[in-house]
Amino acid sequence: MQFLPRLWLGTLCLLHVSASAHDAVDVQIRLAGPGMLEVAYTLPAACQSLPFSKDGKDGAAIRAPWQAIDGCGVAGGDTLTRSKACPVLRFRVPATVNKVSGYPAAFPVGEGIYVHTSNYALGEACGKVHYRFSAPGIALAGHTAEGEAGGASDDASALLLPAPMARADGALAYFDPRLSPAARAQVRSVADGTVRYLKAALPDAVFVPPIIAAALASEPGGPNIGGDAGDVLRLALYNWPAQPGRVEQAKLTLLVAHEFSHRFQLRDAVDGYPDARLIHEGGGEFLRWLVSVEQGWMSRAEAAEDLDNALSECLLYTEGKSWRELTARQVGGNRLEYLCGLPAYVYGLAARQGEGTAFKRINDFYAQLRQGKQPPFAQALECGSTAQCQPRWLPRLLDQGTLEQQWDAVLATSGLAAPRAPTTAQNNAMVLRAIVKLMRDDCAGASGTTATPDSILLDGMKACKSFVRGADLVRIEGHPVFGDSGTLAAMAAACTGRQRVALALRDGAMLDAPCAEPYRAHASFYHADIDKLLASLLRR
Repeated sequence: MQFLPRLWLGTLCLLHVSASAHDAVDVQIRLAGPGMLEVAYTLPAACQSLPFSKDGKDGAAIRAPWQAIDGCGVAGGDTLTRSKACPVLRFRVPATVNKVSGYPAAFPVGEGIYVHTSNYALGEACGKVHYRFSAPGIALAGHTAEGEAGGASDDASALLLPAPMARADGALAYFDPRLSPAARAQVRSVADGTVRYLKAALPDAVFVPPIIAAALASEPGGPNIGGDAGDVLRLALYNWPAQPGRVEQAKLTLLVAHEFSHRFQLRDAVDGYPDARLIHEGGGEFLRWLVSVEQGWMSRAEAAEDLDNALSECLLYTEGKSWRELTARQVGGNRLEYLCGLPAYVYGLAARQGEGTAFKRINDFYAQLRQGKQPPFAQALECGSTAQCQPRWLPRLLDQGTLEQQWDAVLATSGLAAPRAPTTAQNNAMVLRAIVKLMRDDCAGASGTTATPDSILLDGMKACKSFVRGADLVRIEGHPVFGDSGTLAAMAAACTGRQRVALALRDGAMLDAPCAEPYRAHASFYHADIDKLLASLLRR
């Protein structure tokens, strides 16, 4: 069962904190002005330092831009340390779209800021830690408040606003004022359609409506999407055009349907599974994919292309490894829980044994989790309650051999997919991977690339010999970076013939990059038989 944290508002919260300050730690996150938060840590007098829950490189990156106030303490990558005898250690926290890992610490949403307490959370060696928010308008856990709200956990999201938040059409939603009426309407339409469909398809799910926080944002590259599905559901539209085309509209539908699908899952309940990230994010992808087809937001041909591209990128980014060989950073950094998770769910459920739709298998899996059970994932999806049944596909994909070998073994005789020559999108994905290989070979294993619609942005790094400055790559061996079927062959020929690859940059400069070994391109990828797949997934 899901519970909403209690709220103590206004002076009640202040009285509660004052009464317990001598034997506890108080963390106040306050909206300090446009694009700026202030976090204040009130520590017991004897407490000199406390570990941050989110530490290491990610913790250091999150807290690097924090600015100490009064010189009372240091917020490091691992530890909060008192510098002098101040009762309160205060820091300015600028809002940024630079998401490091997990939920963002302070993400700009129009005139407000999205906050997640996990980035500020401390250990409890000095006493119980209390978290509270302060702003003219506060939205969290399905409620609104004004001025002050406490009682939050160390895993809570909130939206802090410069004015009280009002309900619109009975729902709690905040839209960046720069978002067009059409974009707002699309968000509401897809959200309502996803919720309505999944309430019927997953009757045992406990759906708790989130607070929508939709923002425009900027980052390198073309139009893109991002978000989180906490109690404040963050929808970020990067580089969004004033008049989005069909491609951008499809991305927005994907984002909203995926994040709302998460609200029908139980993230924390699968944390103990070895494949927790794939189960959760792959499951969210599967639900939004099948709902989108059923709702008519995506044609069958588009659904097949979406699935094909996910599987092809899963194989490209795992680079001959088995799923078990991949580190958590490799999985998360390349979004493999999404790219490998979607086809694992689709093909695993299409090959299920026994009766009932694919939705019923997911419904029953989460129903068992709510009862405190922990059913084996592959068994639950492929077998359900079917007696004397052994899962056949998912164990192979997740436990044995390289993913490339196992997908070949699974799909070669399934009748659900067949090999075909790479599409333009798949060729583009291989060009990007080929450039990543060039950079890794030149930069001691490191790389930094961002794809735009017509180029690849390259990060210059000190470890590199040739890729020493940031650049915008537009042509490779005279061919366009993307959309040209001859680009990969030209790269391979240049690498084999002269051990160099000619890269043309947008500013007119040329980079003759060393290449010791050509990138191994795939001659084919699997193409889904979408009619067979959907018939199998929806059969009763």
